[in-house]
This record gives sequence, structure tokens and C-alpha cells, in this order.
Amino acid sequence: MQISVVVTCYNAHSTLSDTLESVLAQTRPPESIVVIDDGSDDDSAAIARRVAPQATIITQTNQGVSAARNLGIKQTTGDVIAFLDDDDVWHPTKLERQARLLERFPKLDLLATSWSRTYPTPKGTDTLRWVSYRDLTLINQFQTSTVMLRTELAKKVAAFNSRLDAVEDWAYWINCAKVGTLAVLEDDLVLYRDSEDGVSKNLYRFWSRMGIMLNETNAMELLEPSDRERILAWHAQRMAIAAILDRDLALLAPIALRALRAQPSAHLRALQSITVPFLRQRLRRRTSH
Repeated sequence: MQISVVVTCYNAHSTLSDTLESVLAQTRPPESIVVIDDGSDDDSAAIARRVAPQATIITQTNQGVSAARNLGIKQTTGDVIAFLDDDDVWHPTKLERQARLLERFPKLDLLATSWSRTYPTPKGTDTLRWVSYRDLTLINQFQTSTVMLRTELAKKVAAFNSRLDAVEDWAYWINCAKVGTLAVLEDDLVLYRDSEDGVSKNLYRFWSRMGIMLNETNAMELLEPSDRERILAWHAQRMAIAAILDRDLALLAPIALRALRAQPSAHLRALQSITVPFLRQRLRRRTSH
């Protein structure tokens, strides 16, 4: 199995060295590394050349992470592609363990891993959680730097959508789930660095892009109409909760307007079957830590 790594970076002076060194430290080294510098105005490209001279390093004008990943995919030559963002770090065994499982399960098209906000200490167990298309319409199940997918699958699905930057990865995984088999290796193998100015921290941008994805693309086309309405109600409910917790009360008005598109019965079903169980699970997770 030939592994290609795609690293995207933008003004990553303080983190890129650690990121690339974690690729070079893999117990199962990749056959190729592609670094796409998305128009940085710092020395990110120079750092990449110094730390990983064997990598293919391409600089493009700033177009966003979707365009950078798409260009990276086009440059790959391996059987599988592993994505890595410029501020995340891999555990040394990540590629080895994912490649071994993809070889063991030839019908598995995409394998992510669990991640941690501190340097991971893997348990070494190969417990897989299978992720369905419907699972992904409920919530994004993968962090991009954990994902390894077969190049064959990448060729089947639409490219990352620049119009959806903020939820572009989520939309891409949904497209993958329409035609492929997806799973998570439930062992922490990635250090995820949560940037304070990351797009996921801009709640309005996330909400607006999610609305485009759910309402103006074919993200939910395979769901039954009643299930689709319930899931749309769930998204309105969870974003309302997020806006309240974030004290972004101005965002409640557009959320409420969109929520009115769903029938009251859909909101009740969503509350009972999705929102309340989700909140209970999150509460258990927080209290267990």
C-alpha cells in the first residue's frame, strides 16, 4: 500500500515544523508528502523545505483550505491519502495502524481515528466504530487530520467545496459516505490544536455555511423526507444552544427563522430522539473527565 500525505498550511510559522516532523517520525513512513502553502505571507514554505526536503512543496495564491486540499489530492500518487492540517501532530504509529486496518478490511474506504487536545497516549486497541451516511448528517464525525481514505474513493466524490469553508470537511465526508464505507479507529492518534481564530470558532460563519450545506446542496438527499425534517430541526436546536452558551444572542433570530421551516412535530421528535440524548452524552463525557 502506497501512502500519500497531504499537508495544507497558511501562516503556520509557529506550528508547521512540529507538524511535519510528526510525519517524518512515522513508524510506517509515507511514500510521498505533498505540502500546499495557501498563499502564506510568512516563512511557512521555507520551513517546509527545511524540515521536509523530500516533500513536494507547492505555493498557491490564497484560496482557502478547500482549494489547497483539492490541489494536494491532485498531486498524490499513492493508494491512500492522509490529510494533515498545519497545526496538528500525529502519533508515530498513526499511519502504520491505519494502513494495517485498511489492508485487513479491503471494503473499508475511509478510516479516521480518535484525537486528543493533549499529546495522545494510544491504548493500542483496534476497536472500530462504523459511521453511516445518516450519522454524518447529524454531526461531523471526523477531524480532518485523523482521516486516511483510499484514493479510489477520492476520485469518486466531488472535490472539497470552497463555498462551504468552515464545514467543507463535513460536507466532503458526507459525500464519501454516500458511496463508501467509513469507520473510526477509537484510539487517540492525533494531537488536535484548537486555534482561537479557527473558522469553527466563528459561530455565525459556521451556521451560515452549514445552512448552505444542508439546504442548498445534496447533502441530505438520501434521507427520507420525515427524517430530513427532523434532522434539520435538530440542527436548529443545537445551534440555538450553542448561540446561548456563546452568548451570541444576535444569532438566535436567524436560527429561529430557519427553525420555523420545520413542523412542530419535527422539533418534538428531534428533541426526544436526538437533542436530549446528545446533551446527556456530552454531560456524561464532561463529568467523567
